[in-house]
Amino acid sequence: MNDDVPPPDDLDDLDLQSVAGSEIPEVRREARDWLIANNVSDQRAIALFASGVLVFAVVYRSWWAVVLAGCIALVIPFRWMAAPYFRRGDLRRGILWANLGSWYLLFPLVLIVPETLPIAMQNVVGPVILAATYLERRFVRRLVPVTVVIAVAITYIAFTSDGVGLDELIPRPVFLGALLVYVGANLLLVMGDIQELNLVHLRSLQRAVRQNRRLRAAEQALRDSRRRLLVAADDERVRLERDLHDGAQQRLVSLSLQLRLAAELTDEGRAPTSDLLMAMHREATGAVEELRDLAQGVYPARLHELGLARALHGVARRSSARIDIQDSSTSEIDGSTKVALYFVCVEAIQNAIKHGTADTTITISLTEEDGDLVLVVVDDGPGFDTDEHSDSRGLLNMGDRVGAIGGDLTIRSVIDGGTTITARVPIAVGAGSPA
Repeated sequence: MNDDVPPPDDLDDLDLQSVAGSEIPEVRREARDWLIANNVSDQRAIALFASGVLVFAVVYRSWWAVVLAGCIALVIPFRWMAAPYFRRGDLRRGILWANLGSWYLLFPLVLIVPETLPIAMQNVVGPVILAATYLERRFVRRLVPVTVVIAVAITYIAFTSDGVGLDELIPRPVFLGALLVYVGANLLLVMGDIQELNLVHLRSLQRAVRQNRRLRAAEQALRDSRRRLLVAADDERVRLERDLHDGAQQRLVSLSLQLRLAAELTDEGRAPTSDLLMAMHREATGAVEELRDLAQGVYPARLHELGLARALHGVARRSSARIDIQDSSTSEIDGSTKVALYFVCVEAIQNAIKHGTADTTITISLTEEDGDLVLVVVDDGPGFDTDEHSDSRGLLNMGDRVGAIGGDLTIRSVIDGGTTITARVPIAVGAGSPA
């Protein structure tokens, strides 16, 4: 179970902002962008509403309408205060400032024109519905009583106030018609906001689903890689035992017999012949060389002494193919990274020589990009179908080695067009020597 997921008892503390800030930055960015755009569109609607009331004031020469237009225009500064919080991703403070602007307007609105109570009720409930999506449930539960108090207060004012008679300046049907049109338009805007908000959440959910699929695929790949590494380790132990038995051990046994024969000759008062001594020397030298070759397959000693690039130059000198090595890296890398990349190169070289021709050319480059060490091995050999050879032991070993140090391996090959193997690994600074 993921320790970052809160238990059911802590869901009251869970809100979109906290999740977006810690786990899914794309959600925060999309929610922030939507709220910024919505805040701007609301400012335009408020300015349009205030302009309409101001036109009404000029046409009917009503000072009270001018006051009402001014009260409506004063909502815009509240929206200006909310904008910086939205841009910084502080959704809670941004929404609160936007709601304060809407709530402030309700009192002068119903006091001057009590008939606008339906509009006021929409502006009480609508922002809270939208805000509830972004604010944690515990905070929303505190916000609801405040909303209820405001709704009761403006309802009381609307029913007890006689207004200032603005509705009497124009015919009753026109006034009611305009009121109904505004209420309907406002409802459509709120429904559009909710629909767009749902789309934002749906896209966020789709991202989460895709991310979960990628994580599950990566987890399965990690399990398969670990399983292959265990099998490879067991096979390697068997190979080492076999090579020791068939190689160095047989030479040492032969050397032991020859030493016994030399000891028996000495006991008889005869000196060992030069041929016998040379044979013992050859057996000892052969055992040393076989042990050195065996150790080279486990961990190349020259890799630790010389570094990755110079160790690869040694491989190039012993190879039958033409190998060009280009090293522009400057950072020191740890031992595990050097070993992994070394054996990736060795495997790639062996494959190129095995399946290529006598004039096959191999190019190895080491570069640094964005804090990563990038190894590229290119050959001009016959190439192969990567899909048909996806379960090749050598290719799987390369991928497992690179994956074990947190890197990525890509293999691109074209029939009759050569092969390119790219390993990108993070530069882990350690006790290694310069690459």
